[in-house]
Amino acid sequence: MGVMICEVHDRVDFVETCSHVAQRLDQSQVPSGHRLTILGNLFICEECFEALGFARFASLAALPLEDAVEVQDGRRELLDATYERIEGRRPFCLKCISWTDATNA
Repeated sequence: MGVMICEVHDRVDFVETCSHVAQRLDQSQVPSGHRLTILGNLFICEECFEALGFARFASLAALPLEDAVEVQDGRRELLDATYERIEGRRPFCLKCISWTDATNA
């Protein structure tokens, strides 16, 4: 999990979001989407999840992070490339935002 410096909470864990989730958070709205822990802590909207094909990486989600790095069948490289295609990624302090049951994953 990544760490950031928050102006309010100092050194904290963070979640990285797509631009659509970030926009909702900026508007103080509770976003819906998919929370993934494959590449740290990622939260993306349904549209990005579907358009980028994150469902094909579901089998990696069950692996501990250390083991996921050792996958040698090309899924890890494809996952990295897919992650890079998320437009407008932004980090948010986990303590500054509150999560509800709105997340699917």
